[in-house]
Amino acid sequence: MLHYKNFTEAYYSLVSQTFEHNEFECSPRGQKVKENISVSFTISDPRNRLPYVEQREFSITYAIAESLWYLAGLDSTEWISNYSSFWSKISDDGKTANSAYGARIFKQNPKIASGRLNQWEYIKEELRRDPDSRRAVILIRTPDDAVDAKLDMPCTLSLQFFIRDNKLSLVSTMRSNDVILGLANDVPAFCLFQELMAFELGVELGSYIHTSNSMHVYDRHFPMCQRIKLTEPSLKEQWSVPALPPIRSAPPIEQLVRLEELTRSVLTVKGIEHLKNSAFDSLMQGADDYWRDWGLILLAHRAGKLGSEDFKQNILGSTTFEGYRRFSK
Repeated sequence: MLHYKNFTEAYYSLVSQTFEHNEFECSPRGQKVKENISVSFTISDPRNRLPYVEQREFSITYAIAESLWYLAGLDSTEWISNYSSFWSKISDDGKTANSAYGARIFKQNPKIASGRLNQWEYIKEELRRDPDSRRAVILIRTPDDAVDAKLDMPCTLSLQFFIRDNKLSLVSTMRSNDVILGLANDVPAFCLFQELMAFELGVELGSYIHTSNSMHVYDRHFPMCQRIKLTEPSLKEQWSVPALPPIRSAPPIEQLVRLEELTRSVLTVKGIEHLKNSAFDSLMQGADDYWRDWGLILLAHRAGKLGSEDFKQNILGSTTFEGYRRFSK
């Protein structure tokens, strides 16, 4: 088991190991990869979950949008493709994203116990009933996927929660992890799930543990791995995401989804300026700065889509968490 303080430290190490010290070279589905089998690592501070790796060009916009998409339980390919065209290329039916984890976690889903179970609520009930339980498992991939999924096969197998010494740990088990694309986005999202569960259960945050049965890198990303390998993480370039704020009822997910809908309907930069200056406060009324930052990042994305990079950077610069401001997109 590899141990790291934060995800940036882990990411540099895992890229180097996969690229330089791989066990295998193979070509699943005709795509050449370097691969290590059964890689496990631990992050002691799950709030320090963003990869501050300049050469990776991590998109904080996509990370926030994907997290919102998950928490809202959405599975629309069109919705998430607004933030990454990757999703439109792998949808099996052109409409639904099979790897929309939130739709399997936060809502009843026909692929999970025939639609009879909300897995998030089950975990909370199980751990409240028995804090020492070993049954607090969320399943992502199911046997249905072996039949129904051709292009979009979920990479995650399960998320298992443990309370030990009044701290909540999360063990994520992956069938497969692309170290450049998948890993960089999965860990921040799963650590967010872990923190939200700990918050709702009223326990402290423990370690994050990640196991990938296939940790690999595609040959198209070899040049990026080389660039990452030639740099070293700076301890100054790492920030822990602020702790979740007190939740009066629930995270303002519906407000953020509504804001996202409105930003997408705006067709001019002046419209985005008006939305930010006149409507944003009312839309996010009662929301803590933690969630308002998410809203600002969504606004910034739309400003960039409409061709105003300066206004986009201006909005990103107004977020309260300094760590977000270290990402340019």
